[in-house]
Amino acid sequence: MTLQIKGIVFDLDGTLVDTLESIGAAFNRTLKKMGMPEWEIEKYRYFVGEGVYACAERCLPKEHRTKRMINQLVELERKDYSINWKVDTGPYSGIEELVVNAIKAGFKLAVLSNKDDRFVKQCVDHYFPNLPFDSVIGYSHTVPHKPDPVGGRIIAQHLDLAAAELVMVGDSSIDIHTAQACNMHSVGVLWGFREIEELEAAGAEIIIEHPNELLSAISQF
Repeated sequence: MTLQIKGIVFDLDGTLVDTLESIGAAFNRTLKKMGMPEWEIEKYRYFVGEGVYACAERCLPKEHRTKRMINQLVELERKDYSINWKVDTGPYSGIEELVVNAIKAGFKLAVLSNKDDRFVKQCVDHYFPNLPFDSVIGYSHTVPHKPDPVGGRIIAQHLDLAAAELVMVGDSSIDIHTAQACNMHSVGVLWGFREIEELEAAGAEIIIEHPNELLSAISQF
């Protein structure tokens, strides 16, 4: 029997790699430099997901959420993060085994993230140096933030697969809405930054609790 799903598109932050501490710490150090209040790291679970500019806006007090202040925070945070992105960061338990097994099973693999493209590629190269991904794409001047379908469509072209042959795997409603915008299947994961209620409300087709559940889950499509 030929599997309907032939490619897996992973979100990065909160799905493949736990980056919450490194992102939150970079923003907090930058906020402190700007004389702004810092946040508990757990708060960043709900700040991240829609790109660095959205996170920066959420970090700032309402009276300081001007375009100039947001741009300043983003510029300074990017400099900090470029130095400290590996601190307290690493793949979730079971992810490397999942990727190995997915490759052995013949799936084409991709990463689609709202993190800046250079950081996405840097992170994937560092944590998965011997595990080939067929396409790795982050936010850039040519690829808008998810859930815009541009990045997903580029990945489908790179993998030479139809949207119906792809599944988007992620921890937030953004990933589920991205799958819907691209006409891909969707799997929500519970080991990342968000809760089951968000994934259910977004319309995730399947929700899993551990990476070792993914390959059997997508065989249902």
